[in-house]
Amino acid sequence: MGCKQCKFLSSKHRVNDCIEQNVYSITTQSTTNSSNRTNRYHQDKHQYDASFTTIGFPNLLTLDNLPVELVYHIFDQLDTFTIVTSMLNVCRRLNSIISTYNHYHLDLQSISMKYFNRLCLVVRPEQVTSLTLSDGNENVGLVAVFLKKFQWQSFKQLRSLRLVNIDQNEQIAQILLSMTNGLERLSVENPNEYYSETVMDILMTILSKKSLSKISLDLARNRILNPSIIWPMECFLREIKLTGLCHISLFRNILCCSVNLKKFQAFDIDLDDEWIDQTDDDDGEEDDEVAARQMLPLSNSSNLLSLSLVYARNEIEKLEWLLPQFSQLISFKYLNVYDLHTEPIYESDYSLLDGGRWEKMLVNCQDFQFISTVHFDHKAGNVHRYIATFQTQFWQDKSWNIAFEQYNKTLLVYSVPYPHSSFYYDRPVFVSIPHNPFLSSQSMRNVTKLRINLTAVNDLRKQIIGAVRFPHVTQLVLDGQWRNTGLSSSIRSLVDLSRIQKFTRFERVPTTIFQTFVFDLSTVQSLTLTASVLDSLNAAVFQYSQCLRSLYIVQLYEIYPHFVNVEPFCTMFPQVQHLDIPVDSFDSCQYIIDRLGRFLINVIFRFPHRERDEADDIEDDDDDDEDDEDGRNEDDNNDDEDKNAELIEWAQNVRQNHQYRIRDRNMYLWLQ
Repeated sequence: MGCKQCKFLSSKHRVNDCIEQNVYSITTQSTTNSSNRTNRYHQDKHQYDASFTTIGFPNLLTLDNLPVELVYHIFDQLDTFTIVTSMLNVCRRLNSIISTYNHYHLDLQSISMKYFNRLCLVVRPEQVTSLTLSDGNENVGLVAVFLKKFQWQSFKQLRSLRLVNIDQNEQIAQILLSMTNGLERLSVENPNEYYSETVMDILMTILSKKSLSKISLDLARNRILNPSIIWPMECFLREIKLTGLCHISLFRNILCCSVNLKKFQAFDIDLDDEWIDQTDDDDGEEDDEVAARQMLPLSNSSNLLSLSLVYARNEIEKLEWLLPQFSQLISFKYLNVYDLHTEPIYESDYSLLDGGRWEKMLVNCQDFQFISTVHFDHKAGNVHRYIATFQTQFWQDKSWNIAFEQYNKTLLVYSVPYPHSSFYYDRPVFVSIPHNPFLSSQSMRNVTKLRINLTAVNDLRKQIIGAVRFPHVTQLVLDGQWRNTGLSSSIRSLVDLSRIQKFTRFERVPTTIFQTFVFDLSTVQSLTLTASVLDSLNAAVFQYSQCLRSLYIVQLYEIYPHFVNVEPFCTMFPQVQHLDIPVDSFDSCQYIIDRLGRFLINVIFRFPHRERDEADDIEDDDDDDEDDEDGRNEDDNNDDEDKNAELIEWAQNVRQNHQYRIRDRNMYLWLQ
């Protein structure tokens, strides 16, 4: 009988005979009427098209007879969620194909418990080639459940593995020790990790596997800076990505032991321990001897094709020692990025703005990405003096465009397009060079996360006309106060609000202007707001009931907590899946779970800290209380134990199927 409910046309894969038949018919008719071709061209063409589309296909392709290889190809274009939820149990043949398909990519990050259990029933370990495993706040306890359900030795076809926020040493060690020999890509992401030395030794041993070609390590930054890491004596990695500073001794070991290495990325390479600043000493000859002894050349540097320093702070002199050693270097990225919201510019290295010095280092490069942010005042001279050094024949032949933007006393210099995904808009551009409309329209196309200081855009509407400057932004963060009604229009001149998916706004006192602006974010999926702002958005139920999925509610002052009124909240956001909310009682927690449990995947309940609520009383008693070794008195410890006991008791009686974690008096739940 076949799968009548799921038949579809797939003519491009099997229409050769039909096409030849129709082409022959068209050619014959066209030849017969060749004398009238000129006068009747459009009419004949219309008749041929109509004839072609109405001819019947005796062997119409459906899922009944479509080759299984083509179905596999279709599956390759779909994510696992779509395959399991939309194509399973449609018909017997599809079920059979799903059970034999062996190229599943499992992303177990931000996943519901119900869908996770369904995956475990449908997909077998030997069918998985790519796996993302997470134990973060959005799926607490998933790794423990996963390790009980599966034996790692069963993942025989696993080629790519990503481990996210797995804190327990036993779990991460068990996973790493069970790695198959076929693994090609490994990523470990846990910026706040406290892994034991044993775990790190196991990780370094994994890196020596012959099959492994690409790794990414996002661990505690001082972990990578530490030169004591014992890199394997022989590894076959082709790509290495380290989040954090890489010590020069570690970098030497990596180059020496990784003979196949082609691509390397880190925040920066720390040369300070070996670098000798000869200008600070008197005896030049002795300094030259010391420098020559300490700054030894790098081993196997000629193998590297791509080098990326994404938060670089090294001066030009150090780069002039480093880069020429990579004789085969094709791509170089040097991003001297500052988040002016969180850190000041601590120095101004004007030598980075000398295009002539860059020419000597980049002569063999085919790709150059560059950002430099410096203080710029009258002592630095005229900005056009630096612009001219990037307009020589060398830069024209390479087709590398360098833009200069002056913001009062700050100078931003970057290669076009701006080669970083984040940008902090702190003040309007005072001078922008070159004055090229096309380059200007392309300059910020890579920016997807934009943070705006509203003080900088109060009068922006008068300055920018035409297309928005940041056309592809999906994450928007707003700082500062709303000053006038035209501010919304100013923001629209910078970003396309219809693209915004994540929006963050820490506002103490909600304003009418802001409320109107929020309603224009018609496609936002994630909101991060304060509880006070949330109180003013009751009408937002009409806007966000269908698209909003994640809601994070923060308190600006923990001493004076502002809790959410859960009854109107649940009415406002009935389909929220990921929730972080301050609450004042267990009754509020249960009410949220009962009302939102149909869609809720995970929730973080943040409870008040009693000692902070009574801050004034505690200050009076601080001098009289004796603190223990951790700086906390015995009463505080007893309060924590009592509170944790209450949280555990409540969590164990939650009616829904769930996993939970208690940390800092907060409750983390992963729900069905």
